[in-house]
Order: sequence, then C-alpha cells, then structure tokens
Amino acid sequence: MKGRAALSATVGLVVIGVVSANAEEKPAFAGNGTFRVGPDIKPGTYRTAGNTGGSCHWERAKDAGHGLGSLIAKGDVTGTAVVTIGAKDTYFKTSGCGDWKKTG
Repeated sequence: MKGRAALSATVGLVVIGVVSANAEEKPAFAGNGTFRVGPDIKPGTYRTAGNTGGSCHWERAKDAGHGLGSLIAKGDVTGTAVVTIGAKDTYFKTSGCGDWKKTG
C-alpha cells in the first residue's frame, strides 16, 4: 500500500508540472499606447498576433516627438508582427496591434 501512495503522489506532481509549463503566457503590454523603454517596457524582442481586420502600426523612436527625425523604425502590418526594441530606443508606440508578448 505504501508503494501505491508514493506512486500517486509522484504522478500528481508530474501532472501539476505539465499544466504549469503549458499555462498561457501573460502579455508584456497592451497593443495601444506610447511606452517608455526602461520604465514601461524592457528592451527585447516582442511578438503580437496583430489585427486581422485592420492595420497594426508600431514605431520605435529616439524621443517623444515621433517625427521623421525621431523614428528609428516603423511598420504597418496585418496579422503577426515581431519587433526588437533596442536598449538605445527611448519610446515604442503601438496602435491596433493587440497585446505584445516578450519572446526574447
């Protein structure tokens, strides 16, 4: 009987571990807004499923102006987008993209 109790406890732990490993990952930030790199979001690579019914717009900028002289990179996509935000970026602006998840 002791062998069965130990086996049951072990199987229970394995199942819990598998469920935890497959849990849905929380988004790093929402798909609309202007975020300051450092205090609001960390540098790294982010992915969004995007907006299948419209355009997902994003901008990496070196200052809050988001004018032509401020832009580092920008994109307009329908569907999935992957963006790497650099440590020297100051702002990241996103509109219509859905939630962003950190991938790297």
